[in-house]
Amino acid sequence: MTQRNRFGRLFCAFTLTGALLASTASIGSAQPRLEALDSMEITAEGANGVRIEEFSGLSWDEDEQLLYAVSDGGVLHHFRVRLDGSRIAEIQSVFSALLATKTSKASGKPVTNAEGLTTVNDDNGQRSDSELLIAFEDGPSIARFTPRGEWIANSVLPAPLTNETQYSKKNSRLEAVAVDGRHGVLTAPERPLKDQPEDRHTLYAADGTTWSFKAFQSDSRLKAIQTLPDGNLLILERTREEKGGAPTARLRYLDFGQCTAKRECQLAELSAEPDAMLVDNFEGMARLSDDLFLIVADKTRKDAEPTTFVLFQVKATP
Repeated sequence: MTQRNRFGRLFCAFTLTGALLASTASIGSAQPRLEALDSMEITAEGANGVRIEEFSGLSWDEDEQLLYAVSDGGVLHHFRVRLDGSRIAEIQSVFSALLATKTSKASGKPVTNAEGLTTVNDDNGQRSDSELLIAFEDGPSIARFTPRGEWIANSVLPAPLTNETQYSKKNSRLEAVAVDGRHGVLTAPERPLKDQPEDRHTLYAADGTTWSFKAFQSDSRLKAIQTLPDGNLLILERTREEKGGAPTARLRYLDFGQCTAKRECQLAELSAEPDAMLVDNFEGMARLSDDLFLIVADKTRKDAEPTTFVLFQVKATP
């Protein structure tokens, strides 16, 4: 049992309902399946009276039993999460603060457009040693922070991502971040760089390694990446069924072992058919346990609907 499964013992009535993603074999031998389990809307006002809006990054800290979220406005939020079986019983806001970011060399203004989030030292059985890795679109940059939002240091970007003029659009820069045990920090822009095919997304590792894969749709946006227990990745893309249609979350599984020698990868489609609970502008994703995940919708003040979280499960089919 991994340490993330302690989540089940600390929160009441939490039961895994399927096979865990415990190894490459458990996924690689069968088509993985996604099931949307439950959704919850939360109020627009969080801790300290700070508004809850524009969530783009999400991450779970197993050791601290906290869900972190970052917003386009550069605000960090903490939530307590309680599950009841396969249902969301409560998502309670307990902390909100502006991130203490550095000034962008390009704009001369503080970096605030936080898009991707992951937690380091979050599952080692030790308290008070977690760090947040946050990807900023308007840097572009990735930086380390304390869980209270204090800046620690900037991370070195892979060379292709350092030139801001190579991004397809200003608001399509770094969107996702994760950590791989073999290659270090992984990140990806929302859209392919200018010198890349428009229908292929690319993942960039700190050690210079890259992987590419065909986008779900030619104009789909890569929104989040999440490391899995088997060392592979769950990828969140945002698509639209038709031009101007409602945004839809597409979850895809990347098995590094199935990539070619040129690191071109074929992805398994976990949500090829739209599920009603996945129709929204979802941008952030967090893994709560070996097979349970949360995604969150990016809602602005002008949106009529409140921020929505969806709980889903991924498991291998028999």
